[in-house]
Amino acid sequence: MDKVAIIVLNYLNYKDTIECIESIAIDQYPLKEIIIVDNGSTNDSKAKLEEMFRNNDEIHLLANDKNAGFARGNNLGIRYARDILGCSFVLLVNNDTIFKDPNMITTLMGAYEPGVGVLGPRILAADGPEQNPARVMVRGNLQQHLYYWRIRLKQSCLYQSLKRLRPNIFRKKKKKNGKIARNNLAFKSITSANLVLHGSCFLLTTDYFKYYPWLFPGTFLFYEEAILTILTGKVGLVKKFVHTTYIFHKEHQATEMSFEHKNKKTEYFTDSLKMANEIYSLNYKTLIELYFKP
Repeated sequence: MDKVAIIVLNYLNYKDTIECIESIAIDQYPLKEIIIVDNGSTNDSKAKLEEMFRNNDEIHLLANDKNAGFARGNNLGIRYARDILGCSFVLLVNNDTIFKDPNMITTLMGAYEPGVGVLGPRILAADGPEQNPARVMVRGNLQQHLYYWRIRLKQSCLYQSLKRLRPNIFRKKKKKNGKIARNNLAFKSITSANLVLHGSCFLLTTDYFKYYPWLFPGTFLFYEEAILTILTGKVGLVKKFVHTTYIFHKEHQATEMSFEHKNKKTEYFTDSLKMANEIYSLNYKTLIELYFKP
């Protein structure tokens, strides 16, 4: 049986992190390690977490000196999980998620098969709609992908500005369309190279780690899910949505606490979009040389 690490990234919001960690206790998978990464919190989160879990040998608390963003923050935990704890699979969960199914990890592990790089469960949100799969990329070739991302890049700054000024225009449309699409997909499992899984809960497999030692470190926040699909696609791996298990997601708690100023959110969004566009055009060898060397 393979050992699984569960990594929970904390930034400022230690109360959600504690609730998430406590909920993991219901999961029945026997070989698991729990890693909390405090991502440079500027409040007393680290001290609160140390106080709460210092007598629990099953929980490992790590800390970054500053907020390194989603991918680099989790990468600290991934390196520890693989190099120190000897875990071959890594489950990344947002700190605003709650374990509800005692067999979630067992079900995800049972759904794994060679050639699958990433798996994700159903994600139930507080506002009702299913969040997984986030989407399936339907454009068939690299040129179409590049064109699509360039258009999104040109539109991103305008979109974010309009969204701040007239949020209801986008919110209503997104809720209506998103609910229909996700509910239609949520009744069956999907295995696809073009599958984009939601970033609040996903399992990285041994197949993923054969090619990449950690998550792509070139972004701070946003588009990690799409970038993960780009990475797995470059090496011929597929991703799998597993409809027979689930996790609950409070949604947006972790993200919203990451910003003191709204313009930073727009900046990170745009930077990540640029990076997604860039790595589409890189071959695997160049990608490793630039971003995945120890």
